[in-house]
This record gives sequence, structure tokens and C-alpha cells, in this order.
Amino acid sequence: MTGIEGSPRAGRDPQVWLLGNTHPAADRSIGWHDQLPNLGDPDALIVDMTTLTKDVIRQIDSLKLDQAKRYIGDKFFSGGTVVVVTAAEFSATPLDIETVRPIAPWGSPFVDRHEHSNYRFLPAVLETVPTEKGSRVLPDAGHDFGAYLGAVAHFEFYIAGHVERFRTGPGGQQFALERVGGQDVRDNSGHDLGFALAAVEEGRGMRAGRAANTGTLVFLPPYTEPAADAIGKILFVYGKAPLHEEVPPAWVENLPIHKGAQLQAEIAKLGAQRSQIQAQIDELARERDEIMGHRRLLHSKGHELEEAVASAFRLLGLDTKQMGGADREDCLLAMDAGGYAHGVVEVKGAGNRTKQQDIVQCEKWVDAKYTLEGRLPKGIFVPNQHRMKEYPKSSKERLWFEPNELKYVRAKDICIIPSCVLFEAARQVLDGAAAPDAAKTAEKIAGTRGVLERVF
Repeated sequence: MTGIEGSPRAGRDPQVWLLGNTHPAADRSIGWHDQLPNLGDPDALIVDMTTLTKDVIRQIDSLKLDQAKRYIGDKFFSGGTVVVVTAAEFSATPLDIETVRPIAPWGSPFVDRHEHSNYRFLPAVLETVPTEKGSRVLPDAGHDFGAYLGAVAHFEFYIAGHVERFRTGPGGQQFALERVGGQDVRDNSGHDLGFALAAVEEGRGMRAGRAANTGTLVFLPPYTEPAADAIGKILFVYGKAPLHEEVPPAWVENLPIHKGAQLQAEIAKLGAQRSQIQAQIDELARERDEIMGHRRLLHSKGHELEEAVASAFRLLGLDTKQMGGADREDCLLAMDAGGYAHGVVEVKGAGNRTKQQDIVQCEKWVDAKYTLEGRLPKGIFVPNQHRMKEYPKSSKERLWFEPNELKYVRAKDICIIPSCVLFEAARQVLDGAAAPDAAKTAEKIAGTRGVLERVF
């Protein structure tokens, strides 16, 4: 075994959840449109990618996929196993509501072609190549999921490689993803059909550098037998389902046993209650995570910080659209105030100070929006500088900017809103100390040339 957490040989009953399909032997089955529980809770998570089509993924809120990515990343780095039934990789770009066409052309040199991949919520994005249907599926001897692989009759794509999408551990260490030995699946030409990955500290080999607390990310080729049978073979590895189960003849169902029927009714009743309670727990957990997530305004950077900023603006009542990408602003605010129809937001996290070029980038988004729409937007710069320093002790440092930077933002009519200011505003709203007033907040932002130190 590769050390799969909760296998039958581990001597305990693991929690195994299934995302993207249903199976009675899984401890929990979650559909793509269901409300997401904390996917870090189970010992092992099975992800069925074959059911995640372009139409399905476009119906899922991007924030939900981002949340799934955080959960699964936490699962991976906490020592659990993520088993992925693969599908051909594709990009599901968001559609424009009016034209029903992709918002950003994929020919643009500034667009990451994996940004909207169907694999983007996993620690690694696969790159797949379509091929004529093949039938030689050759797993390594002793592969952990040999029973599953033995029933895969054919394949129509192979894996050309993977793009690492999760490289920072909980303690800030940098990791790469490397293969686990003995878990490869290939075709007769040596192309990869599946493999397993683990996090390895950068600059070290698998034997020396695999992080002790990381789990395993397993990729399996898609099943060709009925889904229930195939997923049952994966669950068998964890002792959740028998490998072979004879189906009783139909006439058996017509032989009633009164006591058994009573017990089944009680089980159904308790099951319904459990589902209701679990739904309440999930909703409370979601609300808790959303609220506590505002603390990311104080320590995060990159996409995580952009999410937190957009969430804070929404909490303040402003209609906010998270944009992202190398060739566009990070957020767009609808703010009919001060003569501005929009606010264009540049977000930046830094271990020490942000730079003037970050503010200049905000001005570039203003110019680009003006060129596109013919109406000047408000430039808004949201920095999270000195992000690893203890807050609120670092408040003064977070709010301080060079005189030449302040001169520039006043000349360019840019409003700087340090992310810690957004955090305090969010905390006031959540604690009931202030009520969100979108119009007043928009007016305050529109009228500020320089640093906005208080929203309320």
C-alpha cells in the first residue's frame, strides 16, 4: 500500500466521502450542485470528474469551487487521500450573459489556459491528450486500486503531465508534487493513464523530502462499467463495500417480515432527521467559515486576498464582481457615486511594503476601463502590506505610505483602502456595531484621494 489513510489494513473504520456521484456504501455522497460541507473532514475523498461537464461547472459559483479547492488542499496536507476518477481536461470559461460566448478569448497571451480548467479546484491540474480508443490498461503490480483498474475496459485519452496548483503548505513551506512509486497506470505505449502524487519539499527528492503530514493524490482512468460497481471497487479498498456481491432475485423482495419493515421505517425516520441536522450543521459551518474568512484580509495574498476583498465589499453592500487574470483588474465595483459608474480595484499583498508600481497598475486599469467604456472609473488600491506582522500592533505600518506615493494617488484620484480597514469595517457589520450603507460607502470611496482609514 502507499499508506492510504483508513485502508482495511489500517485497523480502523475510516470516513470516506464521494464528491460528484452517489453510492450507498460511501459515508457521504455530495453532488456538484449540493451545498459543500467541509471536504477536509473525511479520511479519504473520492472525486468523480466524469460527471463534471462544461454545463455543470458553469452552473457552479466560482467561489464555491474556490472553497472546494481550499478544503481539498487542506485535506491533502493534513495526511488524507484524495482519489480522482479522471476525465479529459477542458476549460469552461464563463459565458457572457448577453452574447452567450466566453468572456475572455483563449488566444490572449495574458490568460492562463488552466484558469478555468475542470481540474482547477484540485491540487494538480492534469493535461490530457485525446486518443483513439485503446484497451490495454496496465497498472503497476500491486496497485492499491487493482480491482478497479482490472475492470477498466478501454480509454480515450492519456495524461501528458500535470500542472502544480498547490505548492504552499500550512506552515508556509514550499512543496512540489512528485510521484509515489508503484501506483502508475499506463497504456501499451507507455502513456500515463493514472498515477499518485505526494507533496515533496522543494529541492529535495521523494525519499528525503516527502512531508510527513501530507497525504496522497491518486488519479485513476475513468470507469467503463456501471458507476455503482466501479465506485464500489474503490470503496472496497477502505472496507466500505464488498468486492463481489450477488444480487438477490426479485422475488425475494415480495417476502415480507413485519419486524424488519418496522425497523426499516425507524431507520428511514432517523435518517431523515440526521439529514436535517447535518444540513443545519453544514449551513452553520458555511456561515462560520465565511465570517472567519474575513481574517484573510490581514494575512493573505494573491487569489485568496482577492476573494477576501470581494467578500468584504459585498458585506458592505457594494455590488462586486471578482475579475482576476493577468490582463484585468482584480475586482469591479458598481458604484454610481461622484460621477463614477464603476470602481476598478487592484489588490496586492506584501510581506513588507507594497510598491508604487502596484499603485501605478491600478491607474492602468482605470485607463483601460475608460478606453473601453468612455467613462472614467474610480481607481481603488487595496494593499495588505506587512501582512505577516501581528495585527493590530502593525496598524500604523499597514496604513503608512511614502509621501511620493500619496502625491501620486492624489494627482490620479486614487483611493487607497488598506485591507485591514476593510477587515475592521466587516467586523463592525458582523458584530452589529454598524449597518452597511452602500450609497454612503460608495460616496466615501469616490470622494477620497489618498488613504481611506475608516469606512464607518
